[in-house]
Amino acid sequence: MRIVWVISAVAAMAGGCVSSGGRMQQMGGDLSGPAMPGGRLGYPLGKYVTIEGVRAEQGKVGVRTLLVDRINGQEVSPAIGVWIDNVAALPEGGRCVLNGYESGRMIGVPREVVEKEHLSYPQACWQFFRYFIVTSVVEPSGLRLN
Repeated sequence: MRIVWVISAVAAMAGGCVSSGGRMQQMGGDLSGPAMPGGRLGYPLGKYVTIEGVRAEQGKVGVRTLLVDRINGQEVSPAIGVWIDNVAALPEGGRCVLNGYESGRMIGVPREVVEKEHLSYPQACWQFFRYFIVTSVVEPSGLRLN
């Protein structure tokens, strides 16, 4: 029974099918229920928020990782690193204020696929990846949507 629940939870996070009484049903309609995974920022995926922060410069980060220190005007400590989608490279050293929502998708390759297809293990393990989709830029004025 536990295996079915885990498989159902993974399928739900991937936006696929969920088990209900032995049947598989396509998810649809309102996705704000228990099948929807939470976001890194502390809000449900798809929740419209305003985030503020600076581009991450330390560690293995790309040019679109924002260290979020304010969400909807409320201070966040410690800052939360989140990948920013729908904009070019974030400016170095400057502050960003962005409107949008968090989303996510599965990345990597499932272990069984790697084993059955005799593939090399990918750099990213099979996991749910959360990212922030920018719908409008408040600051800086030069940052444009893709």
